[in-house]
Amino acid sequence: MKITRYIASAAVMLLMFSNVRAQEGEVVDKIIAKVDDKIILKSDLESSYLQFLSSPAAVQFDGDARCLLLKDMVESKVMHAMSEIDSIIVDPSRVDYEMQGRAQNIMQRYGSEEAIRQAYGKSLDQIMEELRPDIQEQLQIQQQEQSILADVSVTPNEIRKLYTSIPKDSLPLYSTEYEIGMIIKNPEVDDSVIDELKDKLRGIRERIINGESFEIMATLNSDGPTSANGGNLGFNQRGTMDPAFEAATLSLKPGEISMPFESSFGVHISQLIEKRGNEYNSRHIILIPKPTQDDVQEAVNYLDSLREEIIAEKISFEQAAKEYSDDERTKSNGGFMSGQFGSLRVPASELDPELYFEIDKMKEGEISKASTIQVGAEDELARIIYYRKKVAPHRANLTEDYEKLKAATIQMKKDRKRQEYLQDKMKEVYIEIAPEYNRCGIINNQ
Repeated sequence: MKITRYIASAAVMLLMFSNVRAQEGEVVDKIIAKVDDKIILKSDLESSYLQFLSSPAAVQFDGDARCLLLKDMVESKVMHAMSEIDSIIVDPSRVDYEMQGRAQNIMQRYGSEEAIRQAYGKSLDQIMEELRPDIQEQLQIQQQEQSILADVSVTPNEIRKLYTSIPKDSLPLYSTEYEIGMIIKNPEVDDSVIDELKDKLRGIRERIINGESFEIMATLNSDGPTSANGGNLGFNQRGTMDPAFEAATLSLKPGEISMPFESSFGVHISQLIEKRGNEYNSRHIILIPKPTQDDVQEAVNYLDSLREEIIAEKISFEQAAKEYSDDERTKSNGGFMSGQFGSLRVPASELDPELYFEIDKMKEGEISKASTIQVGAEDELARIIYYRKKVAPHRANLTEDYEKLKAATIQMKKDRKRQEYLQDKMKEVYIEIAPEYNRCGIINNQ
């Protein structure tokens, strides 16, 4: 059984292995591998091993997990070393974006700065600065691998060859799958509600100008996920944020606070903190308008009218979804949900229970009348469902599962090319493994 990568998240490593100490208080961490000037610590391996033990894959695994994890770590260091030799450069905005995501996850997990400080013994900002080199390295490795594997493709003949090489009784058995499309309509809020929110934000802006803290006001009033972080958005590259937000924010001088404005997410006031080349640092307070039941009913009526046009064949379901659906996840697929490897078939096990019960009452080829669905604690959306097809359980075949077989063939070629690349490059870099891990045969397997 092959182990997938169980490199522990940096946050978990900081929590569990910021100091590995014996009972007497002595530091027992040590270097167990070197790849050029890059090192792997015993604590790195042990934290990954603990994460693996808590995963479902550990139940059936009977090999030497530490060896395979260490091999994976060494290969990552080799890939990192080659990315430096090849002068792979990661856009700083991408690093900032990843850091913001990690910071939000940590904040959501612990709930407050004080809880984070108690758990880690340091502030969130300190943690993120310590994580920056690791995040930079991970992104550099990803970019190097992408550049190596970018040109991997397969021919129909290669797909057929893979398929015919698998004994019939060993072909994957796929469970029941569904082809389901949907068109979603977000209720449109009345202009009077927007005006009320702008009035509230004007009052908040005035209080900040008169000396109150922007960050405290954001924590107390903002509806967005950044409220827990004082509304801070960090550095972002021009062109990566909502256009309306960016236009309003970049028109400011550092320290200035905008008047209320609308974006696709809600109503904001923003403050420009700093411009740095093509990047800018900002914070905001956002109020998200809440639609009334009348607004929701209007969305339902809109979709019922659209459904009648689809049934009358004035427009296809796929075209209607692309033009009118508010669901960005499915509209590019003509409204259809996507399953594994980009297939438009979704296993029954991956369907939301509410959606499964809805299609269970429908016939194949039927389009439901519009209904509402609950999103989060308060929001409601309108939706129509197209139940196009049900595929019974079956063994993989070229007719029904071509895209899955194609993806599997591509992945096999990528794995082979990656291993060939690593075996070649491991001869070019200096590698040293601690004697206690000679059993792993990492160097001998070059």
